[in-house]
Amino acid sequence: MTTLHKRNQERTHEENQERAYIAASHRGDRSMEARIESARKASEIHKKRTGKALRITPEDVRNEEMYQEVDNEEHERLEQFHRDVIGEPPRPQGRGAHLPYDQQK
Repeated sequence: MTTLHKRNQERTHEENQERAYIAASHRGDRSMEARIESARKASEIHKKRTGKALRITPEDVRNEEMYQEVDNEEHERLEQFHRDVIGEPPRPQGRGAHLPYDQQK
């Protein structure tokens, strides 16, 4: 058995889900909203697995970029930026992230 084939068998369910959501976020035949939602779901799973979220921006999704991990300090700075500039916190990456702002808890 090749090393690559063996590694594929060793992936966890969560790793496979994350990879599937990332692939869905790069599909050009899907709406931008659906692609961003898939990227956010990948970030949520990645955070559960590693403790670090992925930075998801519309530009990265549109350009099919690789999503970079966000360290905790950077995450806090981004939240502060959203509060200061936009007037609301960024959309959460955790539970309820798929819901509209007014339905999130």
